Amino acid sequence: MSAMTLKRSGKIINKKYLEYFIPTVLIALANNIAIMVDSIIVGNMLGSVPMAAINVLSPVTQLYFSTTILFGLGASTLISFAKGRNNKSDADAVFTAASALLIIISAVFLVVQLIFVNNIAALLTPIKSLRDELIKYYIPFIIGTPFALLLPSAVHCIRSDGLPKLASALIIISNAINLIMDLVLMGPFKMGIAGSAIATVIGNFVSFCIMIFHFAGKHNTLKLDLSIFSDMKRFLHKCLSLFTTGISGALGTMLVTVTSFYMNIAIQSAGGQEGMVSMSVISNCQIFISAFITGASQTMIPIVSTLLGERDNEGIRYALKFAIKVLLIASLTIILIIEIAPGGVALLFGDKTPKEMESIIPALRISALSFVGLAMSFLFMYYFTATQRKAMSLAVSIVNGIVLTIPSAYLLSRLFGINGLWMTFSAAQYGTCIFIAVMIFAVILKSKGKYKNIFLLEDQNEILSMSVSSSEAVADLKSSVEHAMEGSRGEAVADSIAQIFNIVSENDKSSLNDIRVMLDNGSYVVFVINNGKEIDAEKFDRISNNIEFSRVLGMNQIREII
Repeated sequence: MSAMTLKRSGKIINKKYLEYFIPTVLIALANNIAIMVDSIIVGNMLGSVPMAAINVLSPVTQLYFSTTILFGLGASTLISFAKGRNNKSDADAVFTAASALLIIISAVFLVVQLIFVNNIAALLTPIKSLRDELIKYYIPFIIGTPFALLLPSAVHCIRSDGLPKLASALIIISNAINLIMDLVLMGPFKMGIAGSAIATVIGNFVSFCIMIFHFAGKHNTLKLDLSIFSDMKRFLHKCLSLFTTGISGALGTMLVTVTSFYMNIAIQSAGGQEGMVSMSVISNCQIFISAFITGASQTMIPIVSTLLGERDNEGIRYALKFAIKVLLIASLTIILIIEIAPGGVALLFGDKTPKEMESIIPALRISALSFVGLAMSFLFMYYFTATQRKAMSLAVSIVNGIVLTIPSAYLLSRLFGINGLWMTFSAAQYGTCIFIAVMIFAVILKSKGKYKNIFLLEDQNEILSMSVSSSEAVADLKSSVEHAMEGSRGEAVADSIAQIFNIVSENDKSSLNDIRVMLDNGSYVVFVINNGKEIDAEKFDRISNNIEFSRVLGMNQIREII
């Protein structure tokens, strides 16, 4: 027998996770990084009051972000699941429905906000100096609504289409242009805080145009299926699927809009303008850590959704474990930096008066302690979304977004003053983690042995699961499979795997393969996932008519029933 190890390593999934991680972080930052960049530059060029005015708009920016989560991430999840099942028409229908809904919503947001801009500004802050600066920033922000919603939502779909580098490039271009135009419009052109908002719109517009060229090009596999509009029942069904899939993540951020509004009013009441300066620094730090947290969590969604479509529960476990490691390292590192040098972090957002620093430093240190809890609560919310546990995901978003935050803020502020408001972040996040643990434990008990751990996945009827480098000898692989699966049908499976492996190894010797064999209704189902260059599907047609081939998440997916 060959010395080949009949064991799965998880290397393909880990490599794919890392490949998607940075693009997904950038996508997560798409709606907020412009605000963070604007805050840093405005704080340094114009001072603390204009910087605080930008943060006052956070409930509105959170509303935009939640909309892109609802339709962008919702579409990404459904597209990945459809591609995992090799159902291209369903993926196109979801993409078309999401695009149509976003265009309608963009128009509504733009018109309503332009009509009521002064009323909304008055609602966001009672402090006149902040409100005057806010309106200057807000009007150009409103005009850029279509690009702010359509660009990040479409980028989610591009990532699920196996093009994470293009997805990240669009976000990098947008924010690079925003940075340059910030300096130009607020510098030589003396446009003040309005120039900062205009810079953001210009950056989004340029990337939006590049994105349109991509969707019109030959490398795009997602197409608009206009026939869906002639079948309103099918269109409404896709809209409902988008809503139910994306609602937990979207509702979480929508409820953050409510709590942001509440927290801003409470902090202005307890700490005045200095309190809002502290909150603006904290908010920007939270944008940064939330990008890592949301990125690590959302990176799982196309991967886990695809694996769910392939019924690869072992692969899902690898993805969640790796995401937990990444999140713990990122959140603990950022906590350490803030606890050691809170003053240095505060100065990133411009010079601060001694009085402002007295408020900012304890606020940063206290609020930073919430980051690990934030990481785990968001991770499991998105994990439940990806594994089709929509009710559990929705419950987490509600508990995290509003059930714990507002009561905690009210109680802790009564006990500890403004420091109690900073403690609220930790109370809400770690309270959510406890809620998740109780909910998982309850599901495990109710399942009566069906689920045994936090993954909440059934044991699959897998006969074989292994990882093999394409540089391995075909004969060694066949010998190992025959030894593991004795009998005539075992030989047939070994022959099938050997023929498939021969094609993938000839295509790319440096690639990796995950090989699984499942027993399903009396038939053996062979799955091979290869992370090499795209293979010509006709090569598989030459060896069997039963082989299904598709390109999913930039990998070759091969399936045969024996």
